Amino acid sequence: MGICKIFIFVIRGGECQLEEVITYITTLEINDNVQLAFRGEKEDYGDDKLVPSIYRTKTNYLKNEEIIYREMQRFNDNEFIDDRTTFDKLSRMQHYSAPTRLLDISEDLMSAIYFAIANKEDDKKDAILYIFEIDKKKIKYYDSDAVSVVSNLVKIPLDNSSQKSKRSILCDRKKYLSSKKTFNKQNSIKFLRHEIREEKPQFEAIIKAKDITSILCVRPKLTSNRLKAQKGFFLLFGLNPEDVEKPIKLIQKNKKLIDSKLVNHPIRKVHKLVLESLNIEDMKVTLNKMGITQPFIYPEMDKVAENLKQRFN
Repeated sequence: MGICKIFIFVIRGGECQLEEVITYITTLEINDNVQLAFRGEKEDYGDDKLVPSIYRTKTNYLKNEEIIYREMQRFNDNEFIDDRTTFDKLSRMQHYSAPTRLLDISEDLMSAIYFAIANKEDDKKDAILYIFEIDKKKIKYYDSDAVSVVSNLVKIPLDNSSQKSKRSILCDRKKYLSSKKTFNKQNSIKFLRHEIREEKPQFEAIIKAKDITSILCVRPKLTSNRLKAQKGFFLLFGLNPEDVEKPIKLIQKNKKLIDSKLVNHPIRKVHKLVLESLNIEDMKVTLNKMGITQPFIYPEMDKVAENLKQRFN
């Protein structure tokens, strides 16, 4: 795939701003092998753009990832009773805004635009809409072995006096990248394989080193009305191949997509559309006219009730 530039486009104009977005998308040269996906962000988050919450700067989330994972289940075990895999549990944690290594994306353009412009904390900042061109053949499902490998990194401490740590896994990945057999003999990988077999007793005793440092595009089980309404799926992030404490940056400082030879990922191109702040209120009105409202995005009963109280207060 090589390195690809990020396409940046500024969307201007009041209510017609939405029309400009649609026009931009319809002009993309997309074939049947490409899946379009969208993500809205309320502003350009700089170093934290397109980064899963577990890797956000100025937090201790990553250092305590395995604790967050287990504490969420300890206090809410009944919520996870139907979840068979670690990925299923991460999907549910993401639903409740817990820090995870998942990044929400959507097949639905309007949902992504809603996330970009609704409830903005700073009305003076432009919103951002990302458009991903994803290789359909490389999209995984929730029960993929590669998904199990990356998901179960959540259970491994960042550092540990033993070899059961993310740091040891990354170190062994660097050393034995070219030798699958030797890589899988390392204690760090044996620990990871043990965690995977908790959900997949039949899991083959082979882990691909490249999966450890990959970004996977995953279709989850639609276990919530919210996922169904938003047509949601996820980007699942593994470990940074150079530094275990840093995230994988999809967009590099040179405004290029990260090379897939360095980090295995299915994304062919990324388009970054800037939605100018002075037109966002008009855009909200347009979305509302189209029925893209809070109950549409969040169909759970408490969210619908909250919206009705605001409307008729």
